[in-house]
Amino acid sequence: MNGKRIGITIAKIGGGALLLLAVVLGIRRFCIESLRISTNAMEQAILSGDYVLVNKLPTEANPGRNRVILFKSPLRRDSVAAPLFVSRLIGMPGDTVTVEENLFLINGKQLPKAPTTMATYFVSKELEGIIRSLANKLAIPLREWKSETFGFTFTITTLEEYKLREELPDGANKHFVQEPAEEYSIIVPKKGIAYRINETSLKACREILLHETNGKAVFRDNKLFLDGRETNFFYFKHDYYWVLSDHAKYAVDSRHLGFIPDNLILGNVWFCWKSNDPERMFKTID
Repeated sequence: MNGKRIGITIAKIGGGALLLLAVVLGIRRFCIESLRISTNAMEQAILSGDYVLVNKLPTEANPGRNRVILFKSPLRRDSVAAPLFVSRLIGMPGDTVTVEENLFLINGKQLPKAPTTMATYFVSKELEGIIRSLANKLAIPLREWKSETFGFTFTITTLEEYKLREELPDGANKHFVQEPAEEYSIIVPKKGIAYRINETSLKACREILLHETNGKAVFRDNKLFLDGRETNFFYFKHDYYWVLSDHAKYAVDSRHLGFIPDNLILGNVWFCWKSNDPERMFKTID
């Protein structure tokens, strides 16, 4: 009799544990997941070593414009064990993304840079002393300081640039410039909408065209061929997104991976719950 009772108790405990495990796995798979960041691509928004929560709930705002997102690599060679990346989502399906004179334009409107966005700047030699003095006064680290022929280059955030320029004497700003970025304009593919194929779009869409045609797409002389015929338009089966990291030097984003399909985006990186920097703990991520 006791043996039966013990057996029943163990069975109940085992069933409860399995139910709890199923609930935990379900939450992790579909709702919220914790992970440790191991890249500096989103410095200072997220630091390498930070533990964050990712919001996976399928809401209209997830993924969200200008939010930091977690996604899998879309490259076919990474399909067996696709690595995870974090980056900032700037282009939604159907958007026109333009990079012009270090400005990002979405559908013709300038996208405000996040205060944590990193960029490389050049200063002439005559400004070295002033820049170093101001950086010391404002507690701004001049990252990756490097001597060039006519001056110096270094990396700072958008907010740090603003603080330095506010303190510079009149006329000095012309000797303090951002390194130029590659200029381009491209439309982000939207599911079921005719997408024009040209030389520019073909460069960004090469991987996703191969994926959506099961490798049947052929590229020749900057043109797309399907079933042996040149194709000027394509109807995509997925919505796609364009992502850019805040720190270009460490970035693995759409400049390297191309467009990111909706089925490879896991969600918005939402909350930092553990960090080597105590001031970052228990804060939402912008």
